[in-house]
Amino acid sequence: MKLSKISQALVIVLSATTVNAVAADKTKNSIEVITIEAPKLTQSDTALAEGNLVMPDVADWLKTVPGANINKNGPITGIAQYRGMFGDRIAKNIGGHQIISAGPNAMDAPLTYINPIMVESVSVYRGIAPISAGIDTLGGAVTVNLKRAEVDTGANLGGDLALSYNDINEATTFAGDINISNENTGVLLYLTDQKGDDYQDGDGNTISSTQYDKQQYGVDIRHQEKDWDIGVTWHHAETNNSGTPALPMDIDYIDSDRYNFDGTIQLADWQLNWQLGYQDASHGMDNFSQRISMNTAMYRYNTADAQTRDYKFLLSRGDWLFGLEGYDAEHNSVITNPENGMFSIQNFNNVEDQRNSLFVEWTPSSGDFSHTIGLRLKNNQADAGEVSHSMAMMNPNIKALRDEFNNADRSVSDTTFDLALNTEYQWTQHLALNTAVAIKQRAPSYQERYLWVPMQATGGLADGKTYVGNINLDVETAYQLNVGVSYENNDFAIAPQVFYQKVSDYIQGAPSTDMRVNMVAGMMGDNSPLTFSNIDATLYGADMNWHYRLNEHFKLSGIVSYVRGERDDLNDDLYRISPLNTRVNLNYQYQNWQSNLAIHAYSSQTKVSSLNDEKASAGYAVIDWQVDYFVSSGLVIRAGANNLLDKQYNDHLGGVNRAEGSDIAVGDKISAMGRNIYLAMDYQF
Repeated sequence: MKLSKISQALVIVLSATTVNAVAADKTKNSIEVITIEAPKLTQSDTALAEGNLVMPDVADWLKTVPGANINKNGPITGIAQYRGMFGDRIAKNIGGHQIISAGPNAMDAPLTYINPIMVESVSVYRGIAPISAGIDTLGGAVTVNLKRAEVDTGANLGGDLALSYNDINEATTFAGDINISNENTGVLLYLTDQKGDDYQDGDGNTISSTQYDKQQYGVDIRHQEKDWDIGVTWHHAETNNSGTPALPMDIDYIDSDRYNFDGTIQLADWQLNWQLGYQDASHGMDNFSQRISMNTAMYRYNTADAQTRDYKFLLSRGDWLFGLEGYDAEHNSVITNPENGMFSIQNFNNVEDQRNSLFVEWTPSSGDFSHTIGLRLKNNQADAGEVSHSMAMMNPNIKALRDEFNNADRSVSDTTFDLALNTEYQWTQHLALNTAVAIKQRAPSYQERYLWVPMQATGGLADGKTYVGNINLDVETAYQLNVGVSYENNDFAIAPQVFYQKVSDYIQGAPSTDMRVNMVAGMMGDNSPLTFSNIDATLYGADMNWHYRLNEHFKLSGIVSYVRGERDDLNDDLYRISPLNTRVNLNYQYQNWQSNLAIHAYSSQTKVSSLNDEKASAGYAVIDWQVDYFVSSGLVIRAGANNLLDKQYNDHLGGVNRAEGSDIAVGDKISAMGRNIYLAMDYQF
């Protein structure tokens, strides 16, 4: 039997689980949230169903959530995907911040700014996210709760130390934090260092441009009184010489500083939560220093930066929540050739992306019914400075595109809204029904508007196509429906959901009809460039999570996810959609030992985008195994294996290889890691 048939059968028969067992929990407003907890030194049936500090990218944790996945362009570039939506369509709330990437190709996607040891939990709203979850939640919402300094803990000093080693790429992790506190004030300091070389796939091929070198450190200070508290945080992140094989360039450096001020004030029956943030990030990338040598005339170095100011004010009382939230980001990107001082492209110049919003959310309950209804109004403003190109004087097509862009009215203002209603009915003690409907809108990203000359700076699409933007794009509008059932009784629980959404003016590449664009793209080897355009699209599917306790020592749990994305204007599928997949865990506990055996099965993906030249991928099944031994209440030793059987496979969302010099050809799907044996230690005091 072929592998695709085996994995298809596994997907259909097994249902699913999280390799890192996911805890589902219901909030009082009837919205289901899946929470992945960071590792804690506690023996429990969910200890191995937590985020794993062994791998460097926190985005990998999303694979443990029904409906969620990640687009990977490199080992530390995970882009969140939920039910077929990804990138800017998904809100990422990280420690209360709206983090904006510095690079135009999402090499520094928001989740990459997280230090794993600082994560308390990663939460994903199942189904339709409430409007309070973020400014743009058309594609869902991810919330990352970070550690904060603890005040009056009963101990003046505490901390955490984590070490790990992966044999497949000789990767090491060193991470630690320390908390110092007294009755009213706490200080938390942390640092982490993550390094790894190129990895090998199941056939022993070395996959070039998969190395990484990443450091983060910072401090959080908290002070609290009876009716108020205040905090200040500084996070520093830097990445050097790290590969992104699915993109035309690798990371030379990413340097970011993030500052945050926040607090809470209790005013009689009202509570005010406030937060102010600032991030300054710079990013350098190139196509020559980490790949085989090429003609120096084709050397390219991109220097990009972003400065972001964000704010949030939340006022709550009883069932009511009022919010004022927004951010203002500025982007620049210049492309040069270090071997040719005359070559220069002003790709993005003083691009402004400003989004301000206000919302109200009401969560009443009556008997067996509970509801959440919310409305958010958003003002989206964008603008861009004039651009330049050193080849404009020699190439009339580039000159015409430059002049047209510079002479255009580049200032844009859109008013959008989100409206969502979630309802839950507690039918019996063990059975609940939930439904949700919503209309949600998203204004275009700055790349979709202001990419003026054919390039691949597309927010991490990584389809190998060159694009141009469209200043006059319409906003996306999604009409969403979600229906689910949840059943829980003693040792068994199951929560399936089905969903459907129609997206008007979905932003997608369409074949360019501009001969100037086509001529310039043809010079760069792309004879079919795309223009960001508005189309109509439909996404639908189902997902589920479940668990069953077999006895005192054994527990089964799982997830299953299916999504289909189709264009409505022509017979084609949407690009980079996760295939049908399932995960099943078998968790074992006895005295000081815990073990987790997990199978991950993915169906083949043949529903691919012809327009984006997307390649189909075969199905596969992979087994992981981890064992924990609790030496004491503060020390745990871990050992495990990813891809235990050393299976050769290609993750459909892993992208296509662009790096010359790899053991796999340019244009082939990037092979996933072969068998990785790892050791880890975590000590908390």
